[in-house]
Amino acid sequence: MRAIAGFMSGVSPENISATDYLAYDEASTGKNWNLPLGYGTLVAASLPSSTALRLATPVERIDLTADCVAVATRAGTVRAGAAILTVSTTVLAGDAIRLPPGTEPWREAAAALPLGRNEKVFLEIGRDTAFEADSHAYGKLRDARSAAYSIRPNGWPVIEAFLGGEGARILEEEGPAAGFAFVSAELTGLFGGDVASATRPLAATSWSRVASIGGAYSCALPGQSQARARLARPFEDRLFFAGEATHPHDFTTAHGAHDSGQRAADEVLVALRDRSPFGRRGPLTAA
Repeated sequence: MRAIAGFMSGVSPENISATDYLAYDEASTGKNWNLPLGYGTLVAASLPSSTALRLATPVERIDLTADCVAVATRAGTVRAGAAILTVSTTVLAGDAIRLPPGTEPWREAAAALPLGRNEKVFLEIGRDTAFEADSHAYGKLRDARSAAYSIRPNGWPVIEAFLGGEGARILEEEGPAAGFAFVSAELTGLFGGDVASATRPLAATSWSRVASIGGAYSCALPGQSQARARLARPFEDRLFFAGEATHPHDFTTAHGAHDSGQRAADEVLVALRDRSPFGRRGPLTAA
């Protein structure tokens, strides 16, 4: 039970809103799809060529002025008629970004939706083995640290270990080497001693250690399932909020984050049209 809760939410069962969990469970298809070229490729390919994309440009402050939203970064200030904020709930609840006065309820909602712990460890399969492509396995599920394994996804010579909750804590607190050791030992218990000689460490995530993320995905605390709706509200029709944590039932997912972004973009368009001197039927002019 604790291992499964760790995979699903990144926290132990007693720290999960039952209402929130059921909302996700009822909407879920139970299937996970991976992209051979990665989500980054999908996102980059979907952006219009005219998009002015600025990477590695942390936002430090957001202000509302008389006629615009001013987003201060280390590379200068960006001004627009509206802004959509998609940072993680850990970042939003913290003090990394100074938000306008009056946004305290949004920070409180984010704090009620903390990020759980989830990490991945990848092992390279170095020689021919009996591992079947696109197969799956679980470790000892009675151990809360146990991992879920995706073996040779897309036929690649790789084993992907997914660690949640207590398992992810191993990487967060002890580092990648400890994660590799734990996963290798568990795989040896499942498939025998040949695993150690057939695999080698390849890569490991550290999402909980990354200051701009601070964890995996959101989990509503007990009694706090309505925090998602509170977080999704616009602030003064100029600052809008999106991201997986704002979705009512597809939180923790890429498609939930995507759909929340579309919802926020639609809200921005309505707000900008309402400000237009031509009214909602007139032409759209954005700062």
